Amino acid sequence: MRAPLNSAGDRHYLVNGRALLIKGGGWSPDEFLRWDRTYVEDRLKYALDLGLNTIRLEGHIEPDEFFDLADRYGILTLPGWECCDKWEGQVNGDESGDKWTAADYPVAKASMAAEAARLRDHPSVISFLIGSDFAPDAKIEKTYLDALEAADWHTPVVAAASDNSSPVSGSSGMKMTGPYDWIPPNYWYAKREGGATGFNSETSAGPDIPTLDTLRRMMTPDELATLWKDPTAKQYHRSPSSTFNTLKLYDNALTGRYGPPTSLTDYVRKAQLAQYENVRAQFEAYERNATDASKPATGVVYWMFNSGWTSLHWQLMDRYLDQGGAYFGAKKANEPLHIQYSYDDRSVVVVNNRNAPARQLTARATLFDTDGTRKYDKKVPGVKVSGGGAHSTALTLPAPSSVRGLSTTYLVRLTLTDASGKEVSRNVYWLSAKPDTLDWAHTDWYYTPTTSYADLKGLNSMAQAPVSATASTEAGPHGTSTTTVTVRNSGKGKTPSLLTDVHLVDSAGKPVLPVRWSDNDVSLWPGESTTLTATYRTADLHGSVPRVRVSGWNTPERTVSAR
Repeated sequence: MRAPLNSAGDRHYLVNGRALLIKGGGWSPDEFLRWDRTYVEDRLKYALDLGLNTIRLEGHIEPDEFFDLADRYGILTLPGWECCDKWEGQVNGDESGDKWTAADYPVAKASMAAEAARLRDHPSVISFLIGSDFAPDAKIEKTYLDALEAADWHTPVVAAASDNSSPVSGSSGMKMTGPYDWIPPNYWYAKREGGATGFNSETSAGPDIPTLDTLRRMMTPDELATLWKDPTAKQYHRSPSSTFNTLKLYDNALTGRYGPPTSLTDYVRKAQLAQYENVRAQFEAYERNATDASKPATGVVYWMFNSGWTSLHWQLMDRYLDQGGAYFGAKKANEPLHIQYSYDDRSVVVVNNRNAPARQLTARATLFDTDGTRKYDKKVPGVKVSGGGAHSTALTLPAPSSVRGLSTTYLVRLTLTDASGKEVSRNVYWLSAKPDTLDWAHTDWYYTPTTSYADLKGLNSMAQAPVSATASTEAGPHGTSTTTVTVRNSGKGKTPSLLTDVHLVDSAGKPVLPVRWSDNDVSLWPGESTTLTATYRTADLHGSVPRVRVSGWNTPERTVSAR
């Protein structure tokens, strides 16, 4: 069965007749292909927590129990053959593929039949990709399709995860244009290459540096010193590929935008800030453009969702299930009712991922210097937005040059309140009057060069903003506990606490994982407070009294009891 294409020729999926923006992540199995049901279930729960709806599996397709879990949790799956190996064969006459012998065809047919038999009855499976980087040639495609037909397969078949086609399955309707390495947040808003249009089957801004807790767990002191001091060093925890084995592109951008790191701690805090803004922008751009009239975004698969080993790139959470800027940037972007900033035209947009329309909303946008001085403030009442992924533009921010006295680096606080005045969405951006500039003409298969960086160095001059915290813990059902934390910016001046992170730790200071936070990495102005909840398995405390560690971009670290 062919999967549907829209009028622009892009793959799109509908559920009960309604268009569904695929928001997914690329799944990585355990490095040694060890099956651990609890660990897998924890990651699938993280996918739901992030607001994702799809997991793409390539080649090393997990056991049947994985799909049982996906069915149970309502997570869609896109399984398919793996790139760059025997399955793709001699691709449409391309001699770069491995040539098949007569003996390969019955093996391929039997393999396809076996996968079809075990996957065909799982409602979570929405397609099978019989190609990845390439589509199969006519003979190989027929081999696969004959096996699928014999297995009574009714789910759509897709020729490839890339922009390719096969004789019977037709156009894939997907693109595999990357990027796979660092690009700035405004990249995602361009309707070209990997930008927010069509169905991008694998894409991200590359490196995702884990939290300091995880780095100290996975690297030696010498490796940690090299990590922040030498961008050109080959990183064992990155990739054996000569293209991806250093962090040079990422580190150059981090230094160019935020200033050179002064220590390992400073490197990691800048990395979390950069990853939050970039991952958030990726999902926000695809969400905003999902209802575009001419070239809608129909799907995006973050590359990767997770790592099967300790890694420095391509992951929304690390091997130990700790969460940093990338995780909470994705969670913020995918919240059900969401207010966001557009990097391309400065519009402030409300996206509604719920089915029901939302009315009588009030959008507010406020611009601040980094010292907290208010420079612009506008409220727009009566905002309404349809449901099902629709968006509505509430206002457009002025160009920074037109805001008198605005600093080069500045902050934007967006809030959305309902008819009763309750805040239903809040989003804080750090921006620059000097934008990132992309060199589109020299785009490579894995990134687009940046010729000049946004100037976000003003964040380094932000005054310290103390954040107080009170916490308590209650036992929940099925061996779980919930810790409730109220954090408050207790500063006396005007400076906000930027990207305040709350970590649940045991008495030794070790993170309690996995954990699902109601929100995290929050930004608070003096006098503001917010209450967060963390839910986790009580057994993961190992008998310790829970504690809460609070830190942030400009917030001194402190730890309080959560008894």
